[in-house]
Amino acid sequence: MISLLRIRPLITSLIVSASVLNAGEYQEQVMEIAEAFSSSDPETQYTARRNLEILVSDASAPKEFRGSEKITEGLLFALDNDQTPREAKKYILRQLARVGTPEAVNPLVELMSGKDALLAENARKAIESISGSKARKALISVYPDLGEAGKLDILKSLAHRGEPGSVGFIVEQLEVGSDEIAAAAAWSLGRIGGSRSINSLSSAYSDDPSTKVAAAIEQALLSNDRVTTDSLYVIYRDGTSAAQKRAALRRLIDRQDRGVSDTIADGLASDDPDLRLIAIESALSSGNDAYQSIVLDQVSEMDSEDLLAVLAGLVHVDADRAEEIAIEIFDNSDEPHQLLAIDVLGRVGSADSVGTLLRAFDEGGRAVKIKASLAIARIDTPAMDTWVQAMLNSVVEKDVLRGQELLTHRNVKGGKDRLIQHVKSGSPSQVRGALRTFSMIADTKDLDLLFEISRGSSAETKRLIESLLQKLGPVYGSVALNRKLVNLGIVEPSEG
Repeated sequence: MISLLRIRPLITSLIVSASVLNAGEYQEQVMEIAEAFSSSDPETQYTARRNLEILVSDASAPKEFRGSEKITEGLLFALDNDQTPREAKKYILRQLARVGTPEAVNPLVELMSGKDALLAENARKAIESISGSKARKALISVYPDLGEAGKLDILKSLAHRGEPGSVGFIVEQLEVGSDEIAAAAAWSLGRIGGSRSINSLSSAYSDDPSTKVAAAIEQALLSNDRVTTDSLYVIYRDGTSAAQKRAALRRLIDRQDRGVSDTIADGLASDDPDLRLIAIESALSSGNDAYQSIVLDQVSEMDSEDLLAVLAGLVHVDADRAEEIAIEIFDNSDEPHQLLAIDVLGRVGSADSVGTLLRAFDEGGRAVKIKASLAIARIDTPAMDTWVQAMLNSVVEKDVLRGQELLTHRNVKGGKDRLIQHVKSGSPSQVRGALRTFSMIADTKDLDLLFEISRGSSAETKRLIESLLQKLGPVYGSVALNRKLVNLGIVEPSEG
């Protein structure tokens, strides 16, 4: 029994000795790498940085016993050595931010309080990354001795750490700090989150802070899912910017709060154009039929700017309702609104939109006509094809000519066949209109057919067809057609 008691102290002594020996395990390697930073050669410095990263990664690998502690000690040894180049210390601090243990906190605090701004900043970032209450308390302890810029950095570090234990200290800065400090404190609380942060932000917001601080509090509250519904209503009503108000209303809409309908209605009735715009955009983009109807039911009473917002928001509305509103706005508004309404009809229009688009194409100004032509080409309804076909077959020449023009924008079944009949008709206006349309839509087969028609046509029709063939034949015509055109002297032989 006595011999066993004598052995135990020996074993303990050996363990302690091994631990002491291991404490300096990486000092020599870190110092050797640090010396390379003295070189002015960029490649040598790059190699030194990579070697330092590799050493720290290998030393702190999970398989290494006390790896982080041992490499931290080696890094701190080099950091405290006067022979270590400043550039090396910068990169050592960055490695401490990766693997540093609480034992590094005190040396880093000393460096953070020093005169070298670069090293002080890197030391702060290293402490910011070290887990545990010791690092958090260290950051708070140096706060009173710093200037405003330094204090802002500390608040940023505490926010990035995200520890509930920092909330009480940050709240104090929100309540007593300058506007710059208070705004940073609000941001930090928003990032940390939690009920205590949210309650403190809401309380500070109710104390009528400056615009700068209020905006920061609003942003912090809006960034948290746990913000109260009451706070959202206050921000929507009194927020510092349209963006904050819009965000608050959208959060309320997402929550489907029972007071949202009244809030949207109040926004629409407001004298503040920003609130009206926010109410319109938020309600229409919500995808909620009830909220959308609050807006759409008042279209006839809206001013110009509000109508533009409605037209832009119809992309979120059911197609049938969007079409109905677009037609109403087109019929009762001026050109800027008509242009947007036509866009909507081209996208979601049905047979009900055909008459409106054709009227816009026929009677509108240049911009409206162009928009209408694009919508006519795009609208997905057989009714448009039926209308164009009816025009092409009409006995009223004006309708025929309009139908010919529409074929340049929409491919209608049997449309080209009708154009051929118009060319053969001998009616000067129909021939010109048909050939004008062919100049934009003709293919190789069409050109061959027009050539054959020209052989037995009147002099004027023949002249018009040959003029068209002269322009399109060399580009789109068949080899056989071009040979005929050359033989007749209609086109010049190609150099090939």
